Parts: sequence; C-alpha cells; structure tokens
Amino acid sequence: MPYFRRRYSTPNPYLDHDPFAPPRPLQAAPSRASRHRLAMQALGGPFAVADLETTGLSTASCEILEFAAVHVGPDGAIEREFSQVVRTRGTVPPFITRLTGITQAEVDGRGVPVAEAFSAFLAFLADAPVFFHNASFDCRFLQAAAEHTGLPFANATHCTLQLARQAWPELPSHKLQVLARHVGAADPTHRALADVRSTVAVALAARRKLAGLQDF
Repeated sequence: MPYFRRRYSTPNPYLDHDPFAPPRPLQAAPSRASRHRLAMQALGGPFAVADLETTGLSTASCEILEFAAVHVGPDGAIEREFSQVVRTRGTVPPFITRLTGITQAEVDGRGVPVAEAFSAFLAFLADAPVFFHNASFDCRFLQAAAEHTGLPFANATHCTLQLARQAWPELPSHKLQVLARHVGAADPTHRALADVRSTVAVALAARRKLAGLQDF
C-alpha cells in the first residue's frame, strides 16, 4: 500500500510546536562557573543525593537495577532514605552480581517493575535538587527511564565529581572510593544506598573546602 504523508493546513495536533514557526534560538549551556555557583547554592539548603546501579553502561542495551536516594537537611544530616531493587526484563549479568552483590534471586524476590520503582523514586525526590557522583551517567539512564515510562524527570541535577575535581585537584583520581577515603567516609560498595551515603560525605566535605577557598 502506498504511503501518503498528510499535510496540515492548521498546526498538527500531534506536534507540541508549530512546524511553520521560525526556529527557536538555541539556549546556551550554563557555564562552568554558573554550574558551580548553582551547585554550591543547592548544597546550602535541603537537597537530595541519589545513585543508580545498572546492568551495564549503555542505555540502549542495559537496565536500571537499583534506585537509591536520601534527603539531606541544611545541617548536613540525612533525614530520609529510599532504596528499591528493580525487576529487570533481562537476567542480571554475573559480573554485575560480583560487582554489586545484587543477585538474580534478590531481583526476582524483592524487585518491582521499573515503572513502579521509578515512580516511587520521583515521589521520594519531590522537587529537591539532586546530586549524583558522575551525574551524566545517572541522568542518561533516568532520561531513558522517563522515555520508557512516560514519567518526567525534571529535577535540577548537580555533580559531586565536578565539585570534587575543584575541591581537590591534587588527587590522582576522583573516583568515589578514593574520595570517600580522602574525606574519612565509609567505602562505597556498589550498592546504591551505600554509595549515596558516601556521596553525601563527599558533597559536604567539598562544600566546606570550596566555601573556605571562596573566603580568600
């Protein structure tokens, strides 16, 4: 059957913009200084810290395996915690079990569908600004989950990896384990909630260090 493309004399109701309107100007990405300022402002008030465990590195072929987050008060104390294993569509790769300790039995027994886990994660976060360690990785998977489930992830996000690089440029590595040991926090374990707690300690230490540098 031949395919005919329908032309609309009025705006296409399936588009969220007018296709005949002039192109919208591109918005410039926030500068590094602007991102730093916004992150420091977020660390001054209530904020959240979150982490994901996944079955691999690619959003095209891998899945979110675990969500975790905490709310941190203005005094730096963790006020509430959230953790949820996901019942993935595929099986948990053996190397991921070795890395995280998350087994197929745990996924089958405690996991919930990703839409349910993602919805609970978003509800827990509410509108808090969220810090991740290496935020670009987590945000790629969260955007993929948003597209899959139809649930938008719109929280302001900040990266403790970037803050740590500014706070401690002398360190040979800014992996979470290295940073946790540097600030005297518990080692991360590749379980999402444990890694979140380590990230909180790094974020607060970076806030103190960078705030001190700004005083000079």
